[in-house]
Amino acid sequence: MELDEIYTKLKRLDIPVAYLKFNKPQNLPFAVYYEDGGTVEGADGYNLYRRTNIIVELYTERKDIALERRIEELFRSQPLEKDVDTFLKEENMHMTAYEFENITFFEED
Repeated sequence: MELDEIYTKLKRLDIPVAYLKFNKPQNLPFAVYYEDGGTVEGADGYNLYRRTNIIVELYTERKDIALERRIEELFRSQPLEKDVDTFLKEENMHMTAYEFENITFFEED
């Protein structure tokens, strides 16, 4: 799954979505997603696939279980882990973060 596919899925939530950050403050709820590390692996001197850790962060006024379930449904084909579920006191908002590993195979020449 490429980053543009992740963006397209998240846009189905009908909330603002951006890669890593927004350029302007957003009204709640909103989501950001980003790559957080990864590797390119292969054999016999060829790179065959890329493993990338993808983070999806949901920011809401208070815990929004219905919206969290919608994210879980969007990525049900991925082993999704809820990594963080916390209230950000200084920001006065709730954040739920999901993580999954994305594996992309390279096209053969």
